[in-house]
Amino acid sequence: MEGDSLKLNFEIALEKINTLTKHNQALMDKIQTLEYKLSQSNVVIEDTPQRRFDNVSKEADDAMNRYKQFLRKEFKNAKSKQSEGQPV
Repeated sequence: MEGDSLKLNFEIALEKINTLTKHNQALMDKIQTLEYKLSQSNVVIEDTPQRRFDNVSKEADDAMNRYKQFLRKEFKNAKSKQSEGQPV
């Protein structure tokens, strides 16, 4: 019984990861298109690459934390291998 529950939760997690991967690819395509359009325009960007990287990194961390909170709500009893003290 426990094994079936774990198997189902694993399948659900895989499906969500697959969906997020597809969404990520769509967003990356959109970013690439917008960057190309921006490079073709005469707009001057005063943002440094380091500042842009820092902003993107912060937003990615925020998104990951938000997704972790979502997973905690979805799978209340799930624990990572690290929190259980087991080797990964």
